[in-house]
This record gives sequence, structure tokens and C-alpha cells, in this order.
Amino acid sequence: MNKKTSVWKEAKLLFSGWGITSLISLLMLINVGYLYIVTRNTVLSCTLGIIGSVVLFFVLFVETKKLRQNQKRLNELLKYATNLTFFLQSGKNILYSLEETKQSVDSIIHSDIQKTIDILKDKARLDTTHFEKYNFPALNQFHQILNIKYEKGGNARDMFKTVVKSMNFEISKRDDLYRKKKNSAIQVYMLLGLVISMPLILFVTTRNLYEQFLSMQLGSLIILSVFYIVVLINIKQMQKTLNDVSVRL
Repeated sequence: MNKKTSVWKEAKLLFSGWGITSLISLLMLINVGYLYIVTRNTVLSCTLGIIGSVVLFFVLFVETKKLRQNQKRLNELLKYATNLTFFLQSGKNILYSLEETKQSVDSIIHSDIQKTIDILKDKARLDTTHFEKYNFPALNQFHQILNIKYEKGGNARDMFKTVVKSMNFEISKRDDLYRKKKNSAIQVYMLLGLVISMPLILFVTTRNLYEQFLSMQLGSLIILSVFYIVVLINIKQMQKTLNDVSVRL
């Protein structure tokens, strides 16, 4: 129950209530309409169509928007690291550099930096563990070096030059990987579209034969239901592969 609640909560953070309603309604119109044409069964087409529409909403829209937001956040984190390095190279201390850097990033990264600042002021300890939630290996390396800088000092230019380049490289590789996967996914979706259209083609071109197939009732409904479910599984798996742009350095 908690997982279902968190999934919908996540969707509400990414889309407005009107946006969620509009997208799911559009998907229902397409899915229920398609299933009714190929099955001629109102109950089955509505049941499977509604379930499929919700699944496709999360797979095609929520996950894709999450990926885009994550990529945007990584760019904000790169900006944070670059600006912080600039101030440190200018001879500023870490507290001052953090205070100035937080002004240049979005509200979410701003709050993370503020948390580090608050701990630094209250406990005289540099704590950046809350940044680990972004699953950004190069950023973790950056913070390890930042901690060394805080505890032992050192030349900021020499210390941060390589790791900032690594962060930039990782983001670039993620973008390149997504573009390559997207091009491959388009080709696969074209083939999948052809497969999905086969029942419609048979319905139009060999209508009498297709009507005989539907007259089998239970048998035909099971076959078409399995066909639809397999298509959903393939789309889900394809999107999962497309959205996996993690880079191992």
C-alpha cells in the first residue's frame, strides 16, 4: 500500500492534477478503443484498457520525466561543484564559498548546500552525506576531496581540477548514452507498432475470418489478452532500458 501511495505521490510531484487526468484519459481512450475493436468485448476492453493506461502513464510519462529532471539536477550539481571550486581557487574559505555558491543553483540544491552550511556552523563538521541521494559517483569523489581540503588544506586548483572534469565527462556520457538508446528505441517502437496493428489489419482485410476467430469467445479473448499484456511488458522493459543511463567510471 505504501509503495502504491509513493508512486502516485511521485507522479503528483512531476505533473499537475489536470496533467495526470488528461494523460490517463487520453491513454484510456486509445487503449480501450483499440481493445474494443480487436475483442468486441466491452468488459474486457474496459478492464484491460484502464489497467494498461495506468501502467503506460507511469512507464512512458512519469519515468521519462523523472529521467529528464535527474539530468537537469546533475547539471545543477556540476554548476555547484564548478562555482564552489572557483571560489576556493580564489582563496576563499569553504564556508564563504558554500554561501556564495548556493545563490547560483536551483532551490533543491540550494537547500542541500544550506544543510551543509548549518552543520558546518553548528558542529564545525563538513557533512555532505545528504548529496549521496543523487547517485553521482563523481560528486562523491568531489566531496571526499572537499573534506580533505577542509581538514588539511591544499591547493584548490590542483585538488579539484581532475574531479570536476570527471563530473563533466560523466554528465556528457549520460547524455550521449540516452541519445543512442533513444534512436534504437524509436526503431524498436516502429516494429512494435507494426505488431500491435496486426489485429487491426486482420480485422480490416479479412473481416469474416476475424469474426470467426472472435466467435471462439473464451479462446480468442485469452489470446488477445495475453497479446496485449505481452506488449505492455515489452514497452515497460524497453523504457526501463532506455532510461538506464548510469555511467560507471
